[in-house]
Amino acid sequence: WSAGAVELLTEAREWPETGRPRRAGVSAFGISGTNAHVIVEEAPEQTRTGDGAGRRAAVVPWVVSGRGEDALRAQAARLLDRVVG
Repeated sequence: WSAGAVELLTEAREWPETGRPRRAGVSAFGISGTNAHVIVEEAPEQTRTGDGAGRRAAVVPWVVSGRGEDALRAQAARLLDRVVG
């Protein structure tokens, strides 16, 4: 923790615009050994055309999970096949 620019957030604070997408990392550690980690990045500004003109487009994450790296990669590959195929 002391070697990097990482710190625990203990209270609400402003998140200033820096000209780059804002990112936040969240880690959770369960008592049973289940760990969850996510990096959240600000979505780019996008607007719809036509009927939805002026409204912001939504970005929706898809969550994948697996018991180990190989299982996780397999789940991600199946999701990609479904979306692209």
